[in-house]
Formats: sequence, C-alpha cells, structure tokens
Amino acid sequence: MASSKQDKYLLVAAIDFGTTYSGYAFSTRYDFQRDPTNTFLKQWVDPTSSMMNNKTSTCILFTKKKKFSKFGFEAEAKYLDLILDKDHMNWYFFRRFKMSLYDVQSTDEEVYLEDETGKPMAALIVFTESLKYLIDSLLNDARKQQSEIHLQDIKWILTVPAIWSDPAKAFMRKAAVGAGIDTEMLTIALEPEAAAMYVKHIPLERSVDGKTGDVFQTFSAGSKYIVVDAGGGTIDITAHQVMEDGNVKELIKATGGDWGGTRVDGEYIDLIKCLIGRTATDDLNQNAPNVFFEACREFESAKRTIKPKSDITFNVRIPSDIGETYTRTHSGKNLKSVEYVTTKRKKQFKISFIGDKLRLASSDAEKFFAKSVKKITKHLKKVFKQKDGRGISTIILVGGYAESLILMEGIKSSFPHMRTIIPQGAAWSVLRGAVIFGHDPSLIRQRRSKYSYGIDVFEKFNPAKHDENRKYEKDGEIRCGKIFSKLVEVDQTVTVGEYQGEGVYTLHAFGTKGDVKLYSSTEMNPQYVDDENCFFIGYILKPGHSFLLNEDIVIKMCFGETEIEFNAHQPKSQKTAKYYLGQN
Repeated sequence: MASSKQDKYLLVAAIDFGTTYSGYAFSTRYDFQRDPTNTFLKQWVDPTSSMMNNKTSTCILFTKKKKFSKFGFEAEAKYLDLILDKDHMNWYFFRRFKMSLYDVQSTDEEVYLEDETGKPMAALIVFTESLKYLIDSLLNDARKQQSEIHLQDIKWILTVPAIWSDPAKAFMRKAAVGAGIDTEMLTIALEPEAAAMYVKHIPLERSVDGKTGDVFQTFSAGSKYIVVDAGGGTIDITAHQVMEDGNVKELIKATGGDWGGTRVDGEYIDLIKCLIGRTATDDLNQNAPNVFFEACREFESAKRTIKPKSDITFNVRIPSDIGETYTRTHSGKNLKSVEYVTTKRKKQFKISFIGDKLRLASSDAEKFFAKSVKKITKHLKKVFKQKDGRGISTIILVGGYAESLILMEGIKSSFPHMRTIIPQGAAWSVLRGAVIFGHDPSLIRQRRSKYSYGIDVFEKFNPAKHDENRKYEKDGEIRCGKIFSKLVEVDQTVTVGEYQGEGVYTLHAFGTKGDVKLYSSTEMNPQYVDDENCFFIGYILKPGHSFLLNEDIVIKMCFGETEIEFNAHQPKSQKTAKYYLGQN
C-alpha cells in the first residue's frame, strides 16, 4: 500500500503523540544505513525547572478567540501566568486529551473536548493544532541540518496505540492531514510494533534484573515474544512469532487497556483530595486550578524513586496552596497535624510532613501502583493462557511507565519463568522504532484481524434464517434488511499486502453521504449491522462516484503495514475505487 511518493523521501520523521508527553525524532536515509538507531531526538526545555527532556508535555493553549497560542511546556507556563493574573477563565487549556479517542468506534462520531474550566471545543481542532505545532517545530530542526528540506520531502510516521479502533486511527490521520501532511506521505504506526522494531535493531544491554552484556540483536526463527508498551494512558500489548525469513507474524490481535501511568498519578491525587477534604478541594478547583496539576507534576518526578520493598521513606513536595487552603477551610487547623488518611478505595495511609514534603512509608507508596500493576499482570495471564499465547518466552517492556521499578518487579514476580527485558531508553523506544519503521516497514508479515468486517445488505426474506421483526416490503419483494455480510472475521490470520475477503454486491440507489456502508464487529459471526458490538465505519464509495446502479461491485480487503484498504471494482463500468478504513 506504500505509494510511489513515499519512495522519494529525504527524511523520515516520527511523531509520538502521547497521553502525557509528546515528542519527535527523524533521520536521513544515510543515517539509517550507517546505524538504524541513529536518530535526532528533540530536546525540550521545561521553563519551570530549566531541565532538558526528550519529550514535552501534551498540553495546548488557545486564546479567548479560540486561536492557537502555545503547546507543551510553554502552554503550561503561559496558563499558569494567566491563572496568577486571574485571566484564565476565557482561555482554552487542554491536557492529557489523547485518551478522548480511546472509545471512538465510528467515523460518524462528533468528538468534543472540555478544557480545564469545562468549555467545549471540537477535538479535531485540538489535535490538528497540536500536530501542526509539532510538525513546524520538527521542520525547523530538520532545516538546521538540511536547509532546503520541505514538508513534501519528508516521510511522516504517526504512532497510535494498537488497541485503538480503526475510526480512532483514522481520526489521527485526518488531524495530521489537516495539519499539512500529504496523506500519501503519511503512515500510521502501531506503538508496540514500533517498539519491537527498535528492539530488533539494537543490542539489548540491560534487562530488568540488572544484567549487562546481553546481546539481543535479533530474535531467532520460531521464537515468540510479547511487547508490553506501558505508556501514560494505555497499556498496549501485542504478541509476535519470528518467521524463517526474519519477519514476524502477529500471534494474537492487539489487546490492552487504560491502565497506564496516569492511573498511578490518579491514585496519588485521590490521596491528596481525601487528605484535605471536599471543601478545600472545591476551593482549589475554583480559585487555584493549577495546584493539583502542580502536585501531579511533583509526584511524576518523585514516583521514579519508589522501589519495591524499600525501607526508605517516600518524600514528595506538595504545593503550599494546599496547606493554606486546608487551614482556611478547617477553622485554622494545620495540615501537618493530620497523621492518617483513608482514600476512596478504603486504603489507609500513615503520613507525616517535613517542610514542604509529604512523607509516607515506601510500602504505602507502592499502593499507588497496585491497581494498575494488577490489571496489567492479570491481562497478561489471560493472554498466555490462549492457544496462540502458549510458548511465549520473552516479555519486552517499553514506554515511559516501563521504567517504573514497581511495574518491572510486578511483571517479573508474576512471570518468574519468563525472561523480562527492557531496552535502555525504554521511554523513547516507540519514537526511535517509528523512524526505523519508516525506513523499513517490513517487520510484520501476518496479522490477526482485530474485528469482523462486513457490508450492510438486504436479502429476500427467509423465515428460517431471518428475524420476523426485520421483514419489510419494497418493489414488490419481501426483504430482510441490515444484514451483516461478512468479508473477514475477527482474529482471522491475514497476510499483509494481499487482497482477501472478496464479496460481490449490487448498488440499488445513490445515497447523499456515500454508498456501500461498512461495519465492524467484535463478534465472530454478527448477523445484523445493528447488533450489539457492531459499529458503523464509513462509506466505501464517496458521494458523486460514477459506479452504475444494479450492476455487480466486487469488494476486496487488503491489510497493509498498519492500515486496511478496501478495493471496489465494477466490471461493467470498469470503475475502481479505493477506501482506506475510516477515511470519511
């Protein structure tokens, strides 16, 4: 499915648009040929701490007139200034908004986001402007190395969670195209697969038990491994088996859930809110909305020091506004006099204070991770019990959350018989791997279909197989409508780059929004398109097409490197149309 345009690139650039942090990397063909892992990785400065980071915060600020203002750390700093000046209420500030696409199931859905103060804005605007900023910033950095490079000279890779629905992935493509990228120069890459590509190309020098000297250049033919991409929002899991030619086949369709690092942050913020009570919490939300975000940022840094079974007390700074607001709303009581806190989950914590630091036992700090780690390990156990999950011997842990010693220990102790490994720079492995994927997208040879796909059709009514409630008459014929005519079923093994799932259909009338309605389902054999767990994807034929009525149309599917193409051909008119999943 790669186009001829993509063969003319000068640079491969990857954007990792994360839940909590975003960044980009790029390399030239020459760089890739010398060392596939040699990529330029943008360094960002956090103005609040002057520290350098390989990613910036996924935050965006719009003016009162809904015009783009700033992105990332700069957006945070500007919004804080607005809060201090009490001028923030009419501005639009969004953070951690990527997860809004987690449940999107149809291209018909209008997705809106609420900013920090509850004001709505179309999600497409928020995502498009965010990507536009990252694209412009990347171009500026690329031109420092190649002054004459232009947008159209770059092959773009945009990473998304593998567990996202097709419409959610298509939404990101639409946002990227709206930000200025030529759709033919854009590839959507699945985050755990990009990470696997990175691991495949580097010597693996460090595993979770601290061993060094492990050379893990490639996997041997026949071996099975699972990639756990532990990010801020989602845990993305995919399993592969290495084939004789070095490429891999997908063993199990991508799975996972919203159990990422932000779940840990949420447990801590819950502790803080339970500590100060509802009155103080509401006061802060109303008068100092930046405080909980600041507290979360402090915890993000401090939680990296939490180690399993440590006897060292955990310390985290809390903003002074929290203590002052508590005293004001509790008749002068000092926050530091509180010794015990019970959270919403009925967990009790013994706490103390020194200066501006909240202190608690390391064993209590580990409780913040408990639910997230339990969800991840429980899900992995289910995967390993599946028929195709048997024989997996290696867990590769990547993503920013993967660097948590608590998560590493949780996985290692749950699966002591398996080799659990983590590459150096696990937080950047998706980004670097996406650049490698742009240069050489040949890793995946066989996939498992994530859904059943089918066309909405009607048939002559048959009382032996059709629902009586769906019977209707049209053009003198008794029919049954909204039948799911299956092309490919869920979990079916498909070969990348080959057409399959052929079906023959007839168009009886032209629609205003398009024709040939495509649906997906999580069920193996859905009967009707409006069954539970069925979702409308889009129209294969766009409005204004020139296909003939009442003539056969042959529709075939092709699973590409990461996206799915539908090919519609009408022998009578010799018309052909291609539809990329979710492009409406």
